[in-house]
Amino acid sequence: MRPVMSRLGCATLAAAGVLLVLAPAALGQQPVSRLKGRVVSERGEPLKDADVRAEAFFGAAAGTFAGQRTFSTKTNAKGDWSILGIAPGIWLFEAVAPEHIPEIVALPIRLLTPSGPNAGGQVLIWELVLKPVRPPEDPRGRMLMDATTAARAGKSDEVRAVLRQVPEDADAEYLAAAGRIALVAREAGLARPLFMRALERDPASYRAAMGIASLFLLQRDFDSASRAFDATRNRTHDKDEQKWLSAAIGDLATIKVR
Repeated sequence: MRPVMSRLGCATLAAAGVLLVLAPAALGQQPVSRLKGRVVSERGEPLKDADVRAEAFFGAAAGTFAGQRTFSTKTNAKGDWSILGIAPGIWLFEAVAPEHIPEIVALPIRLLTPSGPNAGGQVLIWELVLKPVRPPEDPRGRMLMDATTAARAGKSDEVRAVLRQVPEDADAEYLAAAGRIALVAREAGLARPLFMRALERDPASYRAAMGIASLFLLQRDFDSASRAFDATRNRTHDKDEQKWLSAAIGDLATIKVR
């Protein structure tokens, strides 16, 4: 994973199901968390060999993060993946599948410690559903894929050069896709206007609203992030998406910035 860039301080896997499991603590050891998921197309088809990445920006209650900050893995033939060692905090999840526009979202993760002498095992289960999409099969689509390649290579100058050529008449889906690519490149200042333009084109755009919510969260503007996640939830009828968005809103309500 690329390191966090200072621009973020200034300022969907095609569907990914995420299961967060907290294992029982063992004889003085800290609980171990396992993040499992699945990357599929918009039609529900599993996507093999998709890159799944997770990066921590802040720790529990939005404080300083301690622990392994980045993880990466690949999906198997069923689109499944697994990461061991996720800690509480604000995380950016990213999935890049071959011939697809990357999906990316920032989310809070709150691990709850079981109470009572017989408590243990799973204490938090939620599913994250994100839906990467194929680009248009035309020069505009190739432009997005060129920007994706540059973003994954950490070539921010190339990403900026390509995405600044986004056509003025681009529709909301195209603009939101460009915004996600900018976020993959950690170019928050470029992603924001693209997501905003997408919402202007289509106020009901789910992905544009999700992009704005992620940006607020990465800026530690938790009140705005909570409202944006709520707006995102109102833009989808998918029950899985509504479920993880509700979990994010609930977790954000527990964060108090001192």
